[in-house]
Amino acid sequence: MKSFSGNTVIIPTPGYCSRKFGRAKTLLIIAILFFSPGIYASHNYPLSLPEQDLNWQLDKTVNGVEFFYALSACKGSDAVFLKLNNKNKYPVEVSWKETFQTQVEKDAKGNGDKKKMIIQSGETFETDCINPIHKELVVLASKAVPTYVAVISKFSYKDVAVTNAN
Repeated sequence: MKSFSGNTVIIPTPGYCSRKFGRAKTLLIIAILFFSPGIYASHNYPLSLPEQDLNWQLDKTVNGVEFFYALSACKGSDAVFLKLNNKNKYPVEVSWKETFQTQVEKDAKGNGDKKKMIIQSGETFETDCINPIHKELVVLASKAVPTYVAVISKFSYKDVAVTNAN
């Protein structure tokens, strides 16, 4: 203890702090680690994510393959999600181009590239914004029509080809 003009000041030593606040520090560290999202992500614990409820529309069926699409938002942009269902008893190779109806155009061709996939017998390939397994099945409006900020109101598969992959 030191005294300055009649006032008494207590200066705690490091041992005093660690004994008094040691338990609180330990509990705080445990709580931070327990509630840390990084801990859950590094151990692959399932985190609760909102499911995206997509309204699938059948666009066409070609040689035993159903071609669906759904319009929704993804990452702050309009998006088209695609789903392909092979009802054949053999694997198929599918290819297609995409057209969009926007606020400016009725038949926007997008980037014009042809997409291709091989789908095994009885398989359905689909994706959504949360779980984009097949990246070619997600089309963001900003990528589909890069010349303006597109609001997509309709989608259509174009130049569809389905061939036996055996």
